Amino acid sequence: MNIMMTFGGVTTMRLDLWIKNGFVYRNGESFRAGHVGIKDGKIHIISESYAEFEAERVIDADGLHVLPGMIDAHVHFREPAKNPSETENFFTGTRAAAAGGITSIMEMPNSYPCTYNTELLAKRKQILHTEALIDYGLYGAAGSDHLEDIAPLASEGISAYKTFMHRAPAGREDEFEGFTMTSDRDLYEGFSQIAKTGLPLAIHAEHDELLGYFSEYAERHFIEDDVNKHLIARNPLVETSAIQRVVFFAGQLKIPVICCHVSSPEALEIIKRAKRDGIRVYAEICPHYLLFDDSHLEKLGPYGKCNPPLRSAEQLEALWSYIDDGTIDYISSDHSPFPKALKDLGYANILKSPAGFPGTEMTLPLMLDQVNRGKLSLQKLVELMSVNPAKTFGMHPEKGTLGVGTDADITIIDLNAKRKVDIRELYTTARETALLYDGLELRGLPAYTIVRGKVVAERGKVDDTAKGWGKFISS
Repeated sequence: MNIMMTFGGVTTMRLDLWIKNGFVYRNGESFRAGHVGIKDGKIHIISESYAEFEAERVIDADGLHVLPGMIDAHVHFREPAKNPSETENFFTGTRAAAAGGITSIMEMPNSYPCTYNTELLAKRKQILHTEALIDYGLYGAAGSDHLEDIAPLASEGISAYKTFMHRAPAGREDEFEGFTMTSDRDLYEGFSQIAKTGLPLAIHAEHDELLGYFSEYAERHFIEDDVNKHLIARNPLVETSAIQRVVFFAGQLKIPVICCHVSSPEALEIIKRAKRDGIRVYAEICPHYLLFDDSHLEKLGPYGKCNPPLRSAEQLEALWSYIDDGTIDYISSDHSPFPKALKDLGYANILKSPAGFPGTEMTLPLMLDQVNRGKLSLQKLVELMSVNPAKTFGMHPEKGTLGVGTDADITIIDLNAKRKVDIRELYTTARETALLYDGLELRGLPAYTIVRGKVVAERGKVDDTAKGWGKFISS
């Protein structure tokens, strides 16, 4: 069927961008050969019949797939930072995301100081306004020590709240002020405040008391430099027991909750049952839990450390079934870079190294490689990295769709392009800590990253003049 859809019924204007001859995503139905025209940051034309339009720029997408823009709903750029020279910032972070085919990010609130009130939120928004290359939403911190500051954040446009269920890591207390709910009382009081807003709460679900217990056990029973201490300290029980509590309070207080970076099939089984019972709970997963097992912690030491930790090969394989059945709602990177000097502390004692590694630049290429390997369909990947996060955070249909009149956020991909990852070529400032990806041979890469009609990256090369182009996505 040949169709021509236009915005405002106009088909003769000069377009800003004309994307022709691509396989265009048709919002859950299929991919069809077609063309997309963009004007003033919006999609104005979607055509399946041959047409030529005058445009400032034409992209011939022959052999390429035209997708709604990819969304990374979980990044930690941490600006403003305690030591700015040691961290990612909004420019370098969104630059890395753009190189990886991401058109929108959701930034977590653990800056210095933590973003737990409206004044601190306003400061972060101002920095992002001048630095971001791509569009961005913000989480607000929610914690038991600043209950009175939770609800006012909603009126300032945050997309969601975030909290940790364990206490702040030693030495990072300022970064976690107003950011933790460790006891049942904390959860009840915090959830009650969030219930007033209607916004979702994203949760780092690790049980504080059990984490403390198993960490002490690991220190007592394992030699100083044994990386298995990390696997013991944060074993699956620490995650599943926390998620069980999350599900209970979400059901009682009727708030939508997001279980971040779920890493174990046991935890996903709890979430699956909760969904069946009508509780509004969403599951996020990261590529590293789907692709790298705990042997990488043994090989890479602190450079393979994340929270929760990488799981066994058997658990990893079991996670894929929860993508197939829809329990997992979306895929994010949990981009969490730290300087090499801090990561290296983990060689002497793995528990002393901060957890996390860069990811926003690699998430889409890693998952496209899995599409080519037959682990999931391209349609499913679009749901997991665009449609579902847009719906979860209230961005839909402006984001997460290709529709006439919606934001012209588009990721064009080349499923046949190949790359051997050399971390020295990555855009993230923490490239030397991205050892998990070094040397990987991938098939399937982003070709163009387009944010509201502007091409901000092409074949992995970022247009740095797009600095400041990104806009705040207000809920």
